[in-house]
Amino acid sequence: MSAPTSMQWVRQAAARIAAGSGVLTRDRVRRLVQWVRSVWQRTMAWLGSVSGIAWAVRLAVLLAAVWVLRKLGLGIASAAARRLEASPWLLWPALALWLIAAWRAGAPKRPAPAAAAAETAAGGGAAAGMTVDEIRTLLIAAFRGDPQVHTAVLAERLTEATRRPWSAADVRAAAETAGARVERGVRMPGRSPSTGIRRAALPDPSPAGPPGPVDGVVAAGQETPTGPATATPTGPATAPGRGAGERFTITDDPSNPYRHTVINH
Repeated sequence: MSAPTSMQWVRQAAARIAAGSGVLTRDRVRRLVQWVRSVWQRTMAWLGSVSGIAWAVRLAVLLAAVWVLRKLGLGIASAAARRLEASPWLLWPALALWLIAAWRAGAPKRPAPAAAAAETAAGGGAAAGMTVDEIRTLLIAAFRGDPQVHTAVLAERLTEATRRPWSAADVRAAAETAGARVERGVRMPGRSPSTGIRRAALPDPSPAGPPGPVDGVVAAGQETPTGPATATPTGPATAPGRGAGERFTITDDPSNPYRHTVINH
């Protein structure tokens, strides 16, 4: 196979930088949106945890903080604009850094193997042998409707639900496998801020696949069945446990959509 010509290499490099720039832009926007959403949720939770005069005092503090931050932001932006106007050469190092970052981000990725479709937690721990969707379902049930929970509390709830010992390290490993981010400074009512997980950062399990053929639907040229179509009831989904032959069942609580029952077999 012949080596690419100079013009082909330039085109490939330009395409890679363009693709990497798009990746960097989407990543920065996503992080900014997540940060704004996290700050908004924490602010609303802090403001909504009190009422009456305390609520008015906290609202006044928030308004004053917004006013001060606005002044600081405008001052920093004006100073940066004046600096760039006085030293336009600073744009060249910034452009070089962006091109390097875009080149690295635009590197072609290797396709994932087909076996990775049923993603499974690797390594040991309490979540060993469980798929990503099963871990997400178990963690969502352990939240019990709370917007954010400490890892130590999640370990206690998971130990109680699965009747297997869970540690804070097991919860962190399971959360990382499920795609959630473990953060510091997570607050819970009546507890000091600690390391925890926010429900908004935990992805929902993958939706179920398309339903199979329904009884009573026939192809053209066939006779329509005379008997009524009946649906076969299905039991609750089960997930493999830690030991061989050990399983547990997760069922929804009909009286509370945020609560689940985990039965260890």
